[in-house]
Amino acid sequence: MNKLITSLAGAATLAAGAAMLTAPVAQAVTVSSSTVKYVFCSANPNGNHITYYDRYGMADKYVTLNNKVDANTYCAAIEVGIESGSYVWSSIDNDDSTYVHAAIYEVRYPLFSGSSGAAPQSTLVARDESRDRNGGFNYAIAS
Repeated sequence: MNKLITSLAGAATLAAGAAMLTAPVAQAVTVSSSTVKYVFCSANPNGNHITYYDRYGMADKYVTLNNKVDANTYCAAIEVGIESGSYVWSSIDNDDSTYVHAAIYEVRYPLFSGSSGAAPQSTLVARDESRDRNGGFNYAIAS
């Protein structure tokens, strides 16, 4: 009986892992610019697990979000280079947060923006958020 339960648990974990690996790619957004800005927010500044893509592949790390935007929200923005026409997605999760948010912006720099001082233009292409009053595991996938 223990062996059967262990086998079923292993199969469920494998299936969940496979679904997680394939779902974001199937639902990813395509960007036409060569710059993407990922925004991650959480009610807890510590212990945030973020995942995103840049021109080198997937970045997967734990971070502290240092930018306090209101009484209960901390954020960080990461701007990366990406090949035009790439599929992108991002995620954030936290075991001890009542709120998480992930967003993807396509960034366009106007022609001669460096010499003219023109600001880059950002367009939201995907976002997701999750709330849990009890502060349990929360995750958001922007794709």
